[in-house]
Amino acid sequence: MNTSMWIVSALLVLCTVLPFVILNKSGKGDLKIMSNEIKKLMNESKLKFNLKESWGNSFIGLDSDNKALIFSKVFDGVVALENINLNDVLNAKIVKKTHVAKTQNKKETVLERMDLEIKFLDESREVKILNFYDIESIYIEDYELRRAEKWIAAINGAVATSLNRAKVA
Repeated sequence: MNTSMWIVSALLVLCTVLPFVILNKSGKGDLKIMSNEIKKLMNESKLKFNLKESWGNSFIGLDSDNKALIFSKVFDGVVALENINLNDVLNAKIVKKTHVAKTQNKKETVLERMDLEIKFLDESREVKILNFYDIESIYIEDYELRRAEKWIAAINGAVATSLNRAKVA
């Protein structure tokens, strides 16, 4: 191979690999910003998570002692952070939006969006929507339904404990 072939080969490799490296680095920067915001909130509110999970650009954590649910998402360096007092929560449920797509003579249900919907004891308070998956985001579906079911059970379990304590008192 002559020198010009090596240069062309190297440029082709760079053009192929470089976008992935840049995207990978930019996503990690966003996640670091989100992680710092969560740590800051944990220190300020003296939270300690019994259960926590992060995926894609999202994080959820539950502190059952302080009855706190933290949910965070980050897009383009902007962190959305929800701090929900579970003493104020009536219940949580999964809300899915799907559509049927026809592929090779088969009908397939495609998940478009999945949220956790948090309802509060105070009915005048607006329902809180925590987005677990959106087909429009850059992150692919990654067991979100199982993840959401686990979190619904944890949240409703913590809420039930709070409601039982309130009834006894």
